[in-house]
Amino acid sequence: MTDPQARSRTMCVLPWIHLCASIDGVYGRCCVDDSMYHNKLYEQEEEPEFLLNDDAVGCSPRSRYAADNPGRVMGLADAFNSPNMRRTRLAMLAGERVDACSYCYHREDHGALSYRQEINQRFRDIADPDRLAARTAPDGTVEDFPFFLDIRFGNTCNLRCVMCAYPVSSGWGAKKRPAWSSAVIDAYRDDDELWQTLRENAHLIRRLYFAGGEPFMQPGHFALLDLLVETGDAGNVDVVYNSNLTVLPESVFDRFRHFKSIGIGASCDGYGEVFERIRQGAKWETFIANVRRARSEVNLWLQVAPQRDNVWGLRDLLEFARAEGLDVDLANVVQWPAEMSVLSLPEEDKTRATGELTSLIDWCAGLGWEKPAADLRALRTFMNSADPVDLPPEIAA
Repeated sequence: MTDPQARSRTMCVLPWIHLCASIDGVYGRCCVDDSMYHNKLYEQEEEPEFLLNDDAVGCSPRSRYAADNPGRVMGLADAFNSPNMRRTRLAMLAGERVDACSYCYHREDHGALSYRQEINQRFRDIADPDRLAARTAPDGTVEDFPFFLDIRFGNTCNLRCVMCAYPVSSGWGAKKRPAWSSAVIDAYRDDDELWQTLRENAHLIRRLYFAGGEPFMQPGHFALLDLLVETGDAGNVDVVYNSNLTVLPESVFDRFRHFKSIGIGASCDGYGEVFERIRQGAKWETFIANVRRARSEVNLWLQVAPQRDNVWGLRDLLEFARAEGLDVDLANVVQWPAEMSVLSLPEEDKTRATGELTSLIDWCAGLGWEKPAADLRALRTFMNSADPVDLPPEIAA
């Protein structure tokens, strides 16, 4: 019998309820699945063979990977029960760590909150390992359609954030990319099988997560919202965004009213000049105007990515958020590029930053603002937990 403690340290509910699809057509267990990303291929001067990582889930038929991985091309439903997804479920049930999930395990090992922990808490009513085991066939198959989808409808984006790169952002692609590639990538626009699958299973979808690129610039994102409105299933669906919110089409609010709920995590890594320096191409005043417009219609919070370049400006940002009555999520600590991580700060700066973070934690706690206080405690622990050279290669690369 598997040790319950071992299970609790490795289990994640997502392989039983969720599927992610990357901007370039690779399926993943979630958006931080290390096996899903093949960024080094896009750094080659000559067009390389687009071979999938061994532990990747699979790829979509219209992706660049399809020609070079003919045995691993599949649609959403088959990807959910692909060989690697089935192996993932069985490994987790056995209390084993999954290599593709090293991003979360690394964060946990260094004191930060992981996406695994956050999502298990969010879905705690169904995350019980015994219940998940009962739904799982001996070969790891689950006879369900994933009710929680994260489909990245291409890389179209208007910004060049300092911690981002091509192929994730077309903004970076327009500035720097190999000659054989295109700035804009969209593996799903002409994927008829994908859209047929989404239509056939629309009644089963309960949660959507949109990110980028920039979702409010993605035609596929709008098409999926319209499909759910058309089928009459939108009222069953919670929709969550991670958006730079420098673009906010007014027409989106007409769509929003059909859905069960809408939440927007507005990417904001600093106040004023710090925001514009990190989110290159963004204007602070435009962002704030869109934040105020959106929050009048939907649930909205600031989604902060703590990093080397903004650790000294977090106080200004938190004071601004408090004055605006905005919630703040600081859990998504930057780990890549390694030089952008707080782990890369010199020891004397870490000492100074520790004092500043401690002061901020006390300020938040004094206000009863528990979520930022908890996130800042985890950031402080993470920053002091390891030297950058101790980062595993898949994180530091």
